[in-house]
Amino acid sequence: MQTNRTLKLDSLGKWLAAIGAFALGYFIFYALMQRLGSDISIHAAWAADGSFANPKTFFYHCAHPLWHVTVAALTRTGLSLSVSAALVTALSKAAEVWLLVALAERIIGRKGWLATLCGVLAGLVSAVWMPALNPHIYYGVGSPNPWHSPTQLLVMVAMLFSIPYTARCVETFQRRLPIDGAKANVPWRDAAILAAVLFVSLAAKPTFLQAFLPAACLYFLVMWIRKPRNSPFFWRMLAAAAPALLLLLLQFLFYFGQILPTQGGIALQVIWEKLGTVAVNVLLNRLFPLFVLLTCVDRDTLKKPLYQLTLLTDAVSILQMLLLTETGSRASDGNFGWAMMGSALMLWAITLPVFADRLLRWLKRRRAAAEGQPYLSNHPRLEPYKWAAGVLLLLWHAITGAYYVVYLLTTTNVL
Repeated sequence: MQTNRTLKLDSLGKWLAAIGAFALGYFIFYALMQRLGSDISIHAAWAADGSFANPKTFFYHCAHPLWHVTVAALTRTGLSLSVSAALVTALSKAAEVWLLVALAERIIGRKGWLATLCGVLAGLVSAVWMPALNPHIYYGVGSPNPWHSPTQLLVMVAMLFSIPYTARCVETFQRRLPIDGAKANVPWRDAAILAAVLFVSLAAKPTFLQAFLPAACLYFLVMWIRKPRNSPFFWRMLAAAAPALLLLLLQFLFYFGQILPTQGGIALQVIWEKLGTVAVNVLLNRLFPLFVLLTCVDRDTLKKPLYQLTLLTDAVSILQMLLLTETGSRASDGNFGWAMMGSALMLWAITLPVFADRLLRWLKRRRAAAEGQPYLSNHPRLEPYKWAAGVLLLLWHAITGAYYVVYLLTTTNVL
């Protein structure tokens, strides 16, 4: 009886975290809706312009209409535009935190307060604040959690489902490989679910898939070269990605292909100044995850599909930001920056649970050693400093994230 009660309490933490994220999100998003010129109020105005009698109206301003269609549908129930926009965006944030906790549970291997805390922190952290580099918190460096952007928050939900689900498909294939040999594959049902989520992700915003699809293609190509006899598996995964690939191509033609004369273009630009900007962006958003990757993550963990897909996606997003530049009317939109911010959140999602789990184990070993039990460590004198440094970096990110929320609610700047 006690075990069942404990399991229920452990599962409850995930839902309480999501409810808390929804409440905080709704408060923030409703306040930002009252600020003309804010990102969410601009998108809400576009949603209000849409007409279900003429669906083309939802595509006049952008080729990612999911948030706008959902908000417009809610306003048809009698809710005000501000309430509808805040509700949809707050639900996105709640779903994001729920998925962050679920992923932390998967990485740690159990439910409980530790996984819940990891999900909540990952949904709050921001780029570390260094006044000389990012005096206004967000401007110039971005954040893994850009609270002001409704479309980015929505696409993060798809990202936090898609990458772990793709990794699960690979793990299913790898488990069946020793038994089925060349016939090893994933069920069509899994491929269909993945195809649907990837497609919906693009309807939310293309910034995630513009990095993930190239990364996944490279990942599966290397696997295919190593396992050429297993072509049916790779063809099935390609079939799952095909609808999203086609839609992504259409979206890029919309934004950069001069389908509409008001849209901008895209250019290859490699300059030293940009290299410095991207390096600062990467460092400030990923200071803690990079520390964890260097000090806590072992080789076996890095070989897991979840970690390889995430690291490849992050690398592709950074490379895109470094090499590609928007031109024309969209020069200040920063869409390649959005991809890099999204991949930063995914990097947080896979590193924070590892750090938390390893830290808890170390504390338990220290307690056991204090009671006279054997204590084994390669560098016993350095370990306290390593964990202290990690905790300080995490607190720096978390405090900055909390300050970013306060900044959003108190600044006169429009975000």
